[in-house]
Amino acid sequence: MDKRSMVVAGDPVRVTSNGRRYFSKAYREAVIAKCLAPGASLAAVALANGLNANLVRKWVRRGQARNAVTTRAAKLLPVMLECVGEGAVQTRVVRENPARERAQGAVLFECIEVDLPEARVRLKGALDAQALRSVLEVLAKR
Repeated sequence: MDKRSMVVAGDPVRVTSNGRRYFSKAYREAVIAKCLAPGASLAAVALANGLNANLVRKWVRRGQARNAVTTRAAKLLPVMLECVGEGAVQTRVVRENPARERAQGAVLFECIEVDLPEARVRLKGALDAQALRSVLEVLAKR
């Protein structure tokens, strides 16, 4: 990566009397994107933009923490499988606290059945949409 490709165009939004510079959120995010590009060095990006490497590292760390909060991991629901007969499988979702699930935005389905080559998955009751999506993705990979 050459030095010109590491430079982010922009000036400080504000400079105080003691020389402290304040940058816009868009500028900080552009610098973070340059740092996270394959083959980029955080110190080289900071140097190319006239910034202290420790400051840029702080921006990257805060940006990654902010992204980690927004991409919350889905909570998987406990599922009990019961063999009914030849090749047939019934599923039952075990809910810890149905009232809390409804308050947290759980979606209420009467019944969801998923037919697989070897089994049928049946889900009833309040289900978190993200958790349901995760379960279906796992089943689709099999």
